[in-house]
This record gives sequence, C-alpha cells and structure tokens, in this order.
Amino acid sequence: MKILKTCIAFIFLTLFYGSYGQEVTVSAKLDTNAMLIGDHVGMTLKYTGPAKSQVLWPFLPDTILGSITVIGRGRIDTLLAADKKSVTYTQQLNVTCYDSGFYTIPSIPFRYRVMPDTTGITVTSTMMLLAVHTVRVDTTQAIKPIIGPLKIPITFREMLPWILGGIAIIILVLIVIWYINKRRKKEPVFNLKPKVVLLPNEVALQEIEKLRLKKLWQAGRVKEYHSELTEILRRYIEDRFQVPALEQTSAEITQSLMDHAACPHQTLDKLGNLLILADMVKFAKVHPLAMENEKSLNDGIEFVNETTHA
Repeated sequence: MKILKTCIAFIFLTLFYGSYGQEVTVSAKLDTNAMLIGDHVGMTLKYTGPAKSQVLWPFLPDTILGSITVIGRGRIDTLLAADKKSVTYTQQLNVTCYDSGFYTIPSIPFRYRVMPDTTGITVTSTMMLLAVHTVRVDTTQAIKPIIGPLKIPITFREMLPWILGGIAIIILVLIVIWYINKRRKKEPVFNLKPKVVLLPNEVALQEIEKLRLKKLWQAGRVKEYHSELTEILRRYIEDRFQVPALEQTSAEITQSLMDHAACPHQTLDKLGNLLILADMVKFAKVHPLAMENEKSLNDGIEFVNETTHA
C-alpha cells in the first residue's frame, strides 16, 4: 500500500513540474554570429513563463571567456500576456571583443519558481557562437600615410560669438574716443541739469497760485479751499521760521511768531484774521462772502511776500 502511495505521489509531482517545464522558455541570442574586432553586438536575454513565477535573473560578468566584454546593460522589460496567465522578461546587453577568433559562449542559467510552490527550478539557454574577424589588409599595396584632419566649414552659429565680441569691441573703442574728445574740449561728459531748489516763499507762492486756478470756493467747496490755503501757509511758516505750525493751533502760531523780528505786527494781523476765518469755516460751518474768500488768498500772498526778506 505504501509503495502504491509513493508511486502516485511521484507521478503527480512529475506531471506537476512537467507542466511548468513545458510552460517556461528561455533564450539568449546574439544579433549576429560574426563581427569585426572592436565592433558592438547586441545580446538579448528572454524568459517566458507563468505569470506567478518568480525569476532570479541571470547576471553576466563584465568579461566573458576573458575576451568578450559586456559594455552595456539595458533594464529588464516586463510584458504580461493578454490572458494574464504568462509573463515575458527581456533584457538587452551590448558586448564587444578585441581579440579575433571563434568563441563559444556557454549556456546561461535562468532560475525560477512558481508560487505557491517554493521549489527552485533552473532552465538554461542554448550556447552561442561568435566569430570575431580582423580587418583584412592587402599586403600587395603600398603603405599610405595617415589621412590628415578634414576641413569642416565654419557655421554661422560658431561665428556668432566672435561677431558679437567684435561689435562690443568697436562700441567700446567709440565710447573711449568720445570720452577723450569731451575731456580734450573740457566739456561735461554728462549734461546733467542740477536740481533746482526753491526757496520757501517760492514754493508757497506757486502752491497758492495752483489753489487759485482750482477755483474751489467758486464751485462751493469753501471748506476745502480754506483748508488748503492754511496748510500752504503752515508749511511756509515751518520752513521759514522753524515753527511747528502744522501741529499748532491758530492761536499758538500767532503767539510763536510774535517774537520774530521778520514778522511785523501788521503782517501778523493779516495771518491771524486769515486763520480765524478758516477755523470758523471748518468748525463753525460759516459761509464767508466771495470777497472774504478772495481777501484770504490775497492776505496769504502778502504775508509770504512781507516776511520773505524781512
């Protein structure tokens, strides 16, 4: 009975591995079996087997048979069949040889297992033949000298940096000549106009004239008119008398200017009346007459003129 069970198990295992063995194919092929010494030849490693198989991919050393050299290794590509039952792995190698002769590249082993079975199986490819030939030399011909360097026409792209460099040098030379001529004639190299700095009275009078041309009070914007006028005068007082007029009240401004000899009492009265009217317009909503609006502007002009050189 035990012998019968052993035979059945042996037959089952044989059929089991035999079925996988029939499904697995491996190959190692050269693009050509003959090459000139120093040329490159492609070698393709290929494995086709069940989709559940795990393959221990063969690794070829850099030197085969002492003369054949592996100079390039591509990645391993994977291709799954349409029915997803089989898979194909492919790798492309490049080899060369620097010694003439006939070489037999031995079989390459592919080791794999099909899950869930963990038993490893090895399948080998067929051997490959490679003939490496030397360049034929006709000894009947005379020895010829080595061919010299070939003359290749220069392209515009190669000349472009030189052209741009030449233009830059010409421009630089012209600039130097222009500069020397300017210095020889004692002319300014750069005609820069100096910045005109206006005096405080000039700035104030210009701003008052701009305010006049705006015609604010004529358009009913009386409060804005008096606010701008007093701000112009406050800035003038700060620049002319170094008094913080922008931060002071109208009474404080007149009090600060009483001690200045450059500000006569008659002139200070004009300024005081102008500031009082502006405060009444801004805070008491007073509506001055047209002549009062004009008088404030004229008093401001007179205040600036009378305190300029005093």
